[in-house]
Amino acid sequence: MADTPVHNESTSPATDEEGRPYANGFRPATLDWDGWTCDTDCIVCGTGTACADCQECTAFAAPYPPRWAKDWQEGEPERGVEIFGGPGGMSTGRGLVDDGGDWVLIEWNRDAAATARAAGHWVVQADVRTLDPRHPALRYTHRFHGSPPCQTLSDAGKRAGWNSDEIAELQSIMWQAGEAFGFLDVDDLCSLYGGPHHYFGDVIDGMEDHPDADSYGELCGGGHLPPCMTPAAFREWAASVVSDERTALMAEMLIWPMCLVQIGAPLVSITMEQSANLLKQTPALAEAIQSEITSVEGFGWAWCSWQIADAAHYGAATHRERAWMVATRYDKPRYAEHGNGETAAREMWAHVLTKTGKLPDWTPELSSRIEPYQGRPALPTVTVAAALNLPEDWWADTRGKRKVDPATGKAMGGGSFRLNTVGQCVTAPWYGVKFRPASVPQGEGKAAVSLPDLGVLVGFRRDYPWTYIPARVGAKGTRNIAQMIADAVSPFMGAAVSAAVQGEDWYAPVTAYQAKLYQLGAHKHGVTARGTVARNTQAEQMYLFGEADDTKLLRKLFAPRTPASPATTVHVA
Repeated sequence: MADTPVHNESTSPATDEEGRPYANGFRPATLDWDGWTCDTDCIVCGTGTACADCQECTAFAAPYPPRWAKDWQEGEPERGVEIFGGPGGMSTGRGLVDDGGDWVLIEWNRDAAATARAAGHWVVQADVRTLDPRHPALRYTHRFHGSPPCQTLSDAGKRAGWNSDEIAELQSIMWQAGEAFGFLDVDDLCSLYGGPHHYFGDVIDGMEDHPDADSYGELCGGGHLPPCMTPAAFREWAASVVSDERTALMAEMLIWPMCLVQIGAPLVSITMEQSANLLKQTPALAEAIQSEITSVEGFGWAWCSWQIADAAHYGAATHRERAWMVATRYDKPRYAEHGNGETAAREMWAHVLTKTGKLPDWTPELSSRIEPYQGRPALPTVTVAAALNLPEDWWADTRGKRKVDPATGKAMGGGSFRLNTVGQCVTAPWYGVKFRPASVPQGEGKAAVSLPDLGVLVGFRRDYPWTYIPARVGAKGTRNIAQMIADAVSPFMGAAVSAAVQGEDWYAPVTAYQAKLYQLGAHKHGVTARGTVARNTQAEQMYLFGEADDTKLLRKLFAPRTPASPATTVHVA
């Protein structure tokens, strides 16, 4: 269902639920839906046919699962929507603590979408801005997650998202999401019907002579303003104030939840993952989201916390520091903790204090956070060597052969590290990493990293179905898949954060997952689950679908929903 403004050809005034006509041509920005549902109107399903076999239900629910044409019933799996779903990292983690949910992922990148689909998820391949979150098939959504693109915030990008003037304008727009989508509670709504009062009771200029100007008239009364903007209009407004439209995608974290609740969805939690620079460099956007979620002028929810967490602290073999938000509607989340917000703020923005002598003007409140460990021992620290079964004294070179500094006798430019530590954050260029014994000169290593290796370092199982749809004949997509892995949410963090709002406690299932993924019980050397075992140093190879019998069925089952070129996947024997 496209996100388009509602057009009503009728010349008669729009009316509210009580039949009162709005004045001055005002029409609430609501979706034009005739109320059709499978439960009450579908003749085919009334005979016992499944929605997936019913053309009318499939068309009604598209692009979402046909089963979502039916009303959700108590006891059924909770429905969830995840935007910017990527290759399925958050979903993989969520499945460790709650494998009974009914989730839809939305992802525009065709390779990431194909990968998530191959991993078993229902995926809508689309630009999230082309979808209307008021779609009636979404009216029973319980959970929502988003991982907006981080390119404009990342240190490695052009940092367009750091522009303070643009961020201030975008923040100002996001502050108005509650009003735009029908959540602003005002003292007087009479101006919508031609009355003389502004929203907060004062008299409108030029209407001083109205009979009700100095009194409480028949049309006067408080309540929530009806929605006055469509998602499309709000998106256009947000994009108009930034130089890179990807920065404006942060607004989706308010557009989707608010529009879902607007259509009656029983939404109870929102989680979000983003570059740590969202908090460190552009905290005004985090503040705008938090204030709209918790303010009485917005959602008025019970909890919305922000914090930075590193996947390595929760079991991964490489660092992945990200900003995380957890919001709950009625009560605090699992693992909720309160602390000193001022101390947390001074630590978070110490770099700003050092430079300017004061904290940023606009920041989210940091007095609340989740602490998944709850005093329990931390999961074992896993080194790159332990994760990949390589000797602890080996090295990794990320940038090839480099010149030697004659003054120090060491290779210049960095990019090499020993494997006896937790790895740096995996980035796309890591597909060219070579491993070598310490006795081998820098840049002359022969053992190549494989794509399954990169996935394992981030926290994905070794047989995760990384998929590439060739853009040209002969393309293998090594760089594309490496970028997918670099951009993905670590399943370790996905599990810890998901468990704060749904499913079971994360600690036991993630401990078991880590032990199996990194074969901790098999390591014979080193400290606490960080030993090494012998490894065949010949890297795993990539194969085209069809070159190995056991990939043919996977290709058939999880083929893209639109015609595409043959795909490439990582094959593990």
